Amino acid sequence: MRKNDAQRIDRRRFLVGSAGALLTLPMLEWYAPRSAFAQAVSAPKRLIVMLHSNGRTAGNGHDGQDNWSPGSKTGPLPATGDISPMLASLGEIRNEIVTIDGVDNLVRHMTGDSDGHYSAEVTCVTCVLPKRDKTGGGPSIDYVAGERLRATPSQRAAVLFPASPMSEEFVYESSQQFYGANGTEPARVHSNPAKSLIELFGSAPTPNQPPATKTLHDRLVARRGSILDAVAKDYTALSQRVSAADRTRLEQHAAFIRNIETRLSGAGGGIVAQSCARPDPTKIPPFDPEDARRGQLDALITPHTIENLVMALACDVTRVGTLHFQLDDYTFPSEFTGASPLGGQENWHALIHNTPSLSDEPQPDLTRGFQFFGKMFTLLVKRLSEVVDVDGRRLLDNTLVMWVSDLGYGSAHFDFNNPVILAGMKDAFVNGQGRHLVTPRRSLGDLYAQVLRMLGGTDTTFGLTGKLGDSGVSDLNAGSGFSESYIKPTLGLHLGTLDL
Repeated sequence: MRKNDAQRIDRRRFLVGSAGALLTLPMLEWYAPRSAFAQAVSAPKRLIVMLHSNGRTAGNGHDGQDNWSPGSKTGPLPATGDISPMLASLGEIRNEIVTIDGVDNLVRHMTGDSDGHYSAEVTCVTCVLPKRDKTGGGPSIDYVAGERLRATPSQRAAVLFPASPMSEEFVYESSQQFYGANGTEPARVHSNPAKSLIELFGSAPTPNQPPATKTLHDRLVARRGSILDAVAKDYTALSQRVSAADRTRLEQHAAFIRNIETRLSGAGGGIVAQSCARPDPTKIPPFDPEDARRGQLDALITPHTIENLVMALACDVTRVGTLHFQLDDYTFPSEFTGASPLGGQENWHALIHNTPSLSDEPQPDLTRGFQFFGKMFTLLVKRLSEVVDVDGRRLLDNTLVMWVSDLGYGSAHFDFNNPVILAGMKDAFVNGQGRHLVTPRRSLGDLYAQVLRMLGGTDTTFGLTGKLGDSGVSDLNAGSGFSESYIKPTLGLHLGTLDL
């Protein structure tokens, strides 16, 4: 043998040696002193934003006109029974959430918009003034957080999931609320979860389909994958013969190997949860989008959109996702026995405006319909709690979930007391969860700055800074619901932190 041959390490020898090293590394600890411990796998932080329109939908926030709020003071949520009439469907997750009163969309008052819908929509998650064409003037909180949390510039900063399936000719009006950089269109997937699944995870192999001719690149990638797969199989066999403590270490190392494989393949960010799995497309029922114009199929289809969203985070396709309930005319048929009283000639949006008082006749039906949003939020939180993350904790423990709305009281376009519910990421809540917070007046900018801090930032503001009068608008009180003495030019856009 020539001297340089003995010293030469070719690619094949390196890969095989690397596989053996990967298999051996966790076992080295067995020979080390028992005071040494395996390094825990670090999980990325993630964010989900859920948004619905028209706020608390009923009442005016004055004289007790509110059936969303769990109470008038800060304290624990009710241990049993309904949290509140509108939040009755959150009972299962009451110990995972914090409900908040006292958060206002102040930037909306700088627009001079007396109607209230467009200005509320374009400012509620951006906290900046809209452009002249009445679209968003900057990125929304999901995109800002996603840019910071993503693993690489090629990973999508945030992905928008339309919550309701829509007919093909109905264009999702993404330009109304969620935005990318500089107020550009967000990255979004199809409202049909069968199609968004492919957009997120690619096409599934077709049974009995002849394999395509493999290129040299394909063969090299397949060979690399087979080495990692072989290591994982050895782990599976070995894990049956070791102690529980060593089995945990093996599982952590197997997760490390999966992350290497993902990074090498160029998919997502590479920090893959233990329970990462491509959703099963056969579980998504076929449907006619023409039957979904008023949210009639949401109870059947939206859970599959939620599954796609959860697995997009678990498989590190993205680290930020938004679930947007964007329709104006929901019928909520799943919430009623027989025909929905919100269907037919009735219109959900119109009923909200015609029901300013809790004593108005349509109020019970509006309240029951609203509970559907709570059911979907509950499903989302529960599903996150079932997924095992890369560090062995629940995916929910590493994910902050925020439910907000563009208005406070939709019946009058009032933009104070915007409903806010936070869940997940228990470690970020100093005062714990399972509680209702009545905060001194705070802005959505205050809330989103705090969300960024909970995700690891040092932000003290989000969106516009300064005072309400900086916009030069003379009628700041248009549709405010506040007293003239509160909404005034000298009021600051950031008022302090929330006692979370």
